[in-house]
Amino acid sequence: MGNYLIKLFKKDVILLQHKMTLGGENSFISIENDCTLFMSPLKGYNKTPNDIKYEDVKPWLNEKCTIIENTMNVFTRLRNMFSCRPAFLLIYLNKIEPTPIPNILSHPCVENLTGIHFINGKLQRYELDAIMEWKGDRPIQYLSVIYNEIPSDYNHPNALRFPGAVYSDARWICLKDLLSIRNTNYLVLGQNNFESKDLNKFIKYWINCKQHMTDCLSIENHRINISELMKDVTVLKTFRSNKEFYLVASNSTVNQRLMTVQLINHTDRLGRKKQLDFAFQSASRPLKITYRGETLPTWAREYRILSRMARKRLLEEGRITVEGGEVSIAKELGEIETELAAERVQLIDGFMTVQENL
Repeated sequence: MGNYLIKLFKKDVILLQHKMTLGGENSFISIENDCTLFMSPLKGYNKTPNDIKYEDVKPWLNEKCTIIENTMNVFTRLRNMFSCRPAFLLIYLNKIEPTPIPNILSHPCVENLTGIHFINGKLQRYELDAIMEWKGDRPIQYLSVIYNEIPSDYNHPNALRFPGAVYSDARWICLKDLLSIRNTNYLVLGQNNFESKDLNKFIKYWINCKQHMTDCLSIENHRINISELMKDVTVLKTFRSNKEFYLVASNSTVNQRLMTVQLINHTDRLGRKKQLDFAFQSASRPLKITYRGETLPTWAREYRILSRMARKRLLEEGRITVEGGEVSIAKELGEIETELAAERVQLIDGFMTVQENL
């Protein structure tokens, strides 16, 4: 089979990805999107001309090993045969028994994976600890724990330190955890206990935080009140391609850091969901959100407006002094009002709002 694969994918070609799926008798390995190796006779059928049936994989299998063990061993051989950038592992928890999670995670093929996805079933506390301790120092390392439950009192210091993480049950994650996020690409939280006041504290913390926290944060939202969310925050409501965005600027002017907030309705396999999406970017550069398959635009104009709004608020609340006293303050406030009017900034439904420049 090795010679066949070498012909199919030339040795010197760097493949886009390998993917290993552990699901008991339904285990298989995918190479790119062109070839699937089926690890059980129950999966002995071809979807594409390049798929490899169980009978053809059999020479690489050890009769003394389980299907799970054989799948990981074959995966290791494939990784040694071909150069490959990302490699992923999908584990269907309700189909891998009696193989313990720590045994899977200790296999050599798992150490340098790009991402692991744990799907369905239940996880014991010791299994969750083993998953969190898989976290290494690699810059690209993603974790998904979806369609299962996590104990409400669970915690681990690595839980939010992965470059990317998805937890469909996030009821165990608290505000303190959110405030500890540093240097991550994205975090997706499903069912959770966050209220508007909690996320309002998160926004205010980010405004004053000098460290990079994350690029993207998505939180399932059923209780969020946008007015409570933005209480005592200088925020500008705006639009891009008929989509609503709420913009908040960092107090640090380095790189013109900006937070965008979207309220989104979408449908997944469990039904209609409401989602709160935070993205963090430089106002002068677009932000590519790979896992969502979209790119957010630049916000240079909006950032400039926010800066003037923030200055206006500081003057009105007496938090800064101006040479010349009240007369100078009144004059500057008038100038800012004129600037905002020229940009067509209006108070609509409680939020300062500006339309997109077309």
